[in-house]
Amino acid sequence: FSPKSKFKDCLRRVVFSCFFIVLSIAGYSQVDSLQVDSLASKATLIPTVQVPDSLPTLFPKREANADSIPIKAAAQSEIETTINYNARDSIFFDVKNQVISMYGESHIDYAEISLEAEKTTVNWQNQTIKSAYLKDSVGRKVGKPVFSDGSDVYETEDIVYNFKNKRAVIQGVVTEQDGAFMHGDKVKKNENDELFIRGARYTTCTLADPHFFIESSKLKLIPGDKVVSGPFVLKFRSADNKSLTTPLAFPFGMFPQPKKKVSGVIIPQWGQERRRGYYLRNGGYYWAISDYIDLQVTGDIYTIGGSAFDVSSRYKKRYKFGGNFSYTFNRTITDDVEGGTKVNDQWIRWSHTPQTRGRSSFSASVSAGTSSFNQNNNLVNQDFQRSINSQFASNVSFQQRYRWSSLSLAARQNQNITTNIQRITFPEMTFNVNRINPFKKVVRDSKSPLAKLNLSHNFVASSEFSNAPVSSSISGVNIVNRNDSDSDTLEFFNELDRVFERSRLGGRHTIPISTSLNVLKHFTLSPTFNYQEFWYNRELSYSYDEELDGVRVDTLNQFSRTGNWRTGASMNTIVYGTYFVKGKRIEAIRHVLTPSLSFSYNPDFSDPSRGVISEVQIDSVGNTRRLSKYEGFLYQSSPPGESRTVGFSLQNNLEMKVRNLKDTTGEEFRKIKIFDNLSASTGYNFAADSFQLSDFSFRARTSLFQNTISINLTGVVNPYIYELLNEETSITGRRTVTQRQVDRFAWDAGRGIGQLERIGSNISLSLNPNTFKRDKKPEDTNDNGANQNTGIGTSFFDDPSVAEGFGTPDEIAQIQNNPEEYVDFNLPWRLSVNYSVSRSKVGFADANITQTLAFSGSLALTPKTQVSFNSGYDLEARDFTTTRVSINRDLHCWTLSFNVVPFGRFQSFQLVLQPRDPLLQELRLKRRRNFLDSF
Repeated sequence: FSPKSKFKDCLRRVVFSCFFIVLSIAGYSQVDSLQVDSLASKATLIPTVQVPDSLPTLFPKREANADSIPIKAAAQSEIETTINYNARDSIFFDVKNQVISMYGESHIDYAEISLEAEKTTVNWQNQTIKSAYLKDSVGRKVGKPVFSDGSDVYETEDIVYNFKNKRAVIQGVVTEQDGAFMHGDKVKKNENDELFIRGARYTTCTLADPHFFIESSKLKLIPGDKVVSGPFVLKFRSADNKSLTTPLAFPFGMFPQPKKKVSGVIIPQWGQERRRGYYLRNGGYYWAISDYIDLQVTGDIYTIGGSAFDVSSRYKKRYKFGGNFSYTFNRTITDDVEGGTKVNDQWIRWSHTPQTRGRSSFSASVSAGTSSFNQNNNLVNQDFQRSINSQFASNVSFQQRYRWSSLSLAARQNQNITTNIQRITFPEMTFNVNRINPFKKVVRDSKSPLAKLNLSHNFVASSEFSNAPVSSSISGVNIVNRNDSDSDTLEFFNELDRVFERSRLGGRHTIPISTSLNVLKHFTLSPTFNYQEFWYNRELSYSYDEELDGVRVDTLNQFSRTGNWRTGASMNTIVYGTYFVKGKRIEAIRHVLTPSLSFSYNPDFSDPSRGVISEVQIDSVGNTRRLSKYEGFLYQSSPPGESRTVGFSLQNNLEMKVRNLKDTTGEEFRKIKIFDNLSASTGYNFAADSFQLSDFSFRARTSLFQNTISINLTGVVNPYIYELLNEETSITGRRTVTQRQVDRFAWDAGRGIGQLERIGSNISLSLNPNTFKRDKKPEDTNDNGANQNTGIGTSFFDDPSVAEGFGTPDEIAQIQNNPEEYVDFNLPWRLSVNYSVSRSKVGFADANITQTLAFSGSLALTPKTQVSFNSGYDLEARDFTTTRVSINRDLHCWTLSFNVVPFGRFQSFQLVLQPRDPLLQELRLKRRRNFLDSF
């Protein structure tokens, strides 16, 4: 450049530089003037302004969505903390009127308050925020304001919020409060977060246009307490999105909050039974005692005279224990033609589960009552398994653990409601000393047999009470003082004196000692010694009565003890064999063989010299029998006769290694089990004078088609033959035989290895769509991992716990406590079949074959409709067992279920239509009928 051009260029740069400096000073002076309102009496905090690129002002350019820089407030500002805000499109500032307008996905954070909208206006002079939606080119509403205040979220069409008094006026609001959704035309929110709603619709449906709702002209919501409504009516949405009004209208209403337990009256259910007349059921009172325990008392009443009441309680102490208790009393009065009957039934259920956090624990599982309770209450629709079961067991136990031992106290009860026989064991004490190695620290070589020597101690003492018949006779012996009434079944609680007379009390000590050593490198030898001692509070004494020509049995109430011991050793090894096929499909076949050889010995404790067995004269000729002084006692005190038994067992495991031709997981091979277990065992007693060889027993277990079919097989072969003494056939065609077993092997008589006396097989089949899928893909989810939902917004409707229906600990507990009410609509179909067959034949007697068939399954007719069934078939009686068919329909926010037992003892049906959410369970419609009531 020439000197002249250089001078002009330098002058131009100086002028432009001075111009920008003046503009910058002017701009920053205006920004500073925004920080304090000169027109207001008090200083007002104004955060740093964010200026978008498109803003044609003198402010320095910044990104519109950049993080704001907080400015310290004046000492007496009404605004308590920093306000952060941004917008995607643009932000405009009205410095004179102190108004900021934000467009395009605007966002404001102020303490616990958050506001998102398409358009937001902040008026610092009035200290208000106003947000609204905008319409796009086709007229759709875009960017509806979503206002969050702590855990409360409101989706609106228009909102005005005041910083100073913390009040808001909202137009077209949708908010979720403790599981319920409230729609309103106009809402006022005060500083206590209470809502006053005009044109309110209260519902638990998550859709923007709910399937049902309670409509009220005005409604007040008190968070964490209640919802109070003026006159309201229940409405449903029709197919053309019009509202259908129901007759359910009330002058006022009050709805509880489900997150807080509230005491209150339980409205009874009404209906009619043919047998007991009209009724009111399950009406009473619920008492929320505390956060740890509650109490519910309900009752039933029938017009013919029947009644019932139920007391139930749930309790839970976090990290310690939890449980539930219920007691039900039911009085059934029937007015039959031959005369009315009155039956009193009762049932108690108690479940206590500890969460062990120490050395002691207490647990309980109790289910007991009168034998006619289930029949008179027809529980098939409420608890199908309980209604068809005849056996019930209860157990209550306490366990205390110490460093080297443990002590437990228990009470047990077994009840058969068909035979009305009960057995109660109370108390039962068990004391265990942990296994110890007394010479482990004495011997240097830890692998020596002396170092491996271990022993333990177990002591069990219990008393048993039962109303079952007692056999007071001994085969081949005439008992002259026998009580024939002992063979009767007693009423357990009505004849306690006789039940106590039949009680059995005893204690048993067990001390096992064992060690192990290697023999011939590949074999393991395990010697054992076991000692047992028995304690009783009585014993029997036998004497021959010449006048009555029989044996008199007397009971001596005194302490009595006896003991026995057994010793032996076992030797086993494992043999592996692999055959490599190297074919296209099969790579190799592996066989694992586990043989075991054992020997056991115990002396003859039935020798009268040991004081347990007595040689007793039984008739006038002078014949004698050996009788034990502990005959029929709680424990079998001593095994009869000497035993020197050699036992042999063989276990097999067979599996294949095959290629995954269609595998996409990267695993080239997979294992297929041909036999999980194929075993056989027998024994030979050298000390026995006859029948020295034990029965051959075998067992097989396998599964097919990736565990879809499971097969179990067991059997017993008797190696000895029978001799037929007599054979008779009755008029009805029933055949009876008289036979005896002969000490002669079957193979000596040309009958193979023996007679197959018992064989049983169990085959189970389990099928569902996942059975045939090798590569399982996860369900489609949205970006935040929750299942896709058709809710009206993203602020609170995408909560996974809401979308999935169940997810909280209380909801999971509800499924576990009521498995009959849970329906998995995600499973299109499933089928389970279990078939059992057994055959027994002894000698020349006719074979006895028993078969049972049980099956259950479900089928989804539509994605929201599922049919399920439980049934079985008695192949001997040629009739179906108790059968139940259920139809369940998912109506989004409602559920419809229909359960029917079409035939049999529990013939009945039940129809229930109820809201899914427990908040409005009282709106359910229930129809139940027991067909057996007509008899």
